[in-house]
Amino acid sequence: MPPMKKHSGKSDAALEALKRSGLKQTAPRKAILIALAEKHGPFTAEEIHKLVTKNVCDQATIYRALIQLAEASLLRRCDFGDGIARFEIAHGDHHHHHIVCNTCKRVEVVDDEEIEKIDRFARRKGFANVSHILEFFGTCPRCQ
Repeated sequence: MPPMKKHSGKSDAALEALKRSGLKQTAPRKAILIALAEKHGPFTAEEIHKLVTKNVCDQATIYRALIQLAEASLLRRCDFGDGIARFEIAHGDHHHHHIVCNTCKRVEVVDDEEIEKIDRFARRKGFANVSHILEFFGTCPRCQ
């Protein structure tokens, strides 16, 4: 029997979330979760297929697994208005935003305390199940 691979705490947490989700623990689902936990996305299905070992599954399986993992709230689907779905590991209570280059489509994480004040404001006003989508778009320094 081959030795088990060591994963980071993020990968272990993602695999544990898969166990709790009730979804079958297939090799493609595990590989996708490990890849996205190890490398910060968001990534397209094609990019994820490149991250996952090729002999694990084909592109069609990646698409199906991504949809199932997103429906189970294990992945977050990101829409940047270009018609291309991107996915990243769901971060539990941690929520962040992105800034996207309009030219090269490079994505950076925006994790700002000022933005998070909006969430806290809504909760102080008595709102529950608060959610929002906030993405920034611009031209990155490389493309200027």
